[in-house]
Amino acid sequence: MNTLELKGGMIEMIANVNDKALLEHLYEVMASVITDTATDNIELTPEQKLRLNADIEASFLPENLVEHEVALQKMSRWLKK
Repeated sequence: MNTLELKGGMIEMIANVNDKALLEHLYEVMASVITDTATDNIELTPEQKLRLNADIEASFLPENLVEHEVALQKMSRWLKK
């Protein structure tokens, strides 16, 4: 089976399960496996960490906040794609 067939088969099997407790258990197992095998962990340099923390702090300042509608207007070129 290729990757797409495997995903489809898993979705079909899960779609047929009606036991909430079993679905919760499957969810936890899948989340754990995916988290443990994730390969996209990127290590930031100390400079990048400082910059990221500064940007996070700046995001809490009222003068940096943008109204939702204004943000949607600014992003409309990406939302239309």
